Amino acid sequence: MPRPPVQVNESENCAHFRAPHKRLPYGRRVTDDTFVEDRRAILESSIRLLSAVDALTDSDMRAPSLLPQWSVAHVLTHLARNADGMIRLVEWALTGVPRPMYDSVESRAADIETGSLRGVGAIALDLRAGAVRLDDAVASLLAGPDEARERLVVFGAPQPGVVASSPAHTLIYARLRELEIHHVDLGRPSYLPSDWSTEFVDRTMNWLDSRTGPPAVVGVPHEVLAWRLGRGAAQTVTRDDGSAPGEPPAW
Repeated sequence: MPRPPVQVNESENCAHFRAPHKRLPYGRRVTDDTFVEDRRAILESSIRLLSAVDALTDSDMRAPSLLPQWSVAHVLTHLARNADGMIRLVEWALTGVPRPMYDSVESRAADIETGSLRGVGAIALDLRAGAVRLDDAVASLLAGPDEARERLVVFGAPQPGVVASSPAHTLIYARLRELEIHHVDLGRPSYLPSDWSTEFVDRTMNWLDSRTGPPAVVGVPHEVLAWRLGRGAAQTVTRDDGSAPGEPPAW
């Protein structure tokens, strides 16, 4: 019997609101609409991913993804656990009580490995539930005080010597990157770098520039981004002199 489509209820989880400009710590002027738009983008990306998963089979779960040593099920399980981890960071931001995104590097890997053994139905339900829970958490972060959104947190599993350095509000766009990039990592022809929006490509290029500086390459923007993210060397990406781009800068 065919499985029912897995959906996220946009009417319940994409409520749009507007608020006045606010001045956050460090003198950075933003509007709440910036974060609301990112929240909506996450939900739209989640819906695209869930629709793609609904077309997969248990056999597809075992197929290799574009990531070394990870199956499609590994990638999808990672996205589900990533949502849970980001909910922890929201709780940290709202309460001021540090809570790691993952308990440890080892537990993160073990959870992904165990979760990858499930069938598509269980993974799809896990993804959907995580998407709804995370949206609720993001809504709480948006409704909370400015100080919560600017509270510094730590992305990833705890590492010795790593201190909180990322404002909590950056997790909203970080989740969008996770969804869009890992959707491509499923290796399905239905979602490719060419399906990334121009806004996502431009913004992620700028984010990479802030980490590594702009590389001296030219090409179709989405292919340049895919190359920079380590998702293949597209045919159009070359150095200014027309030579091969080589390896992208580590980010």
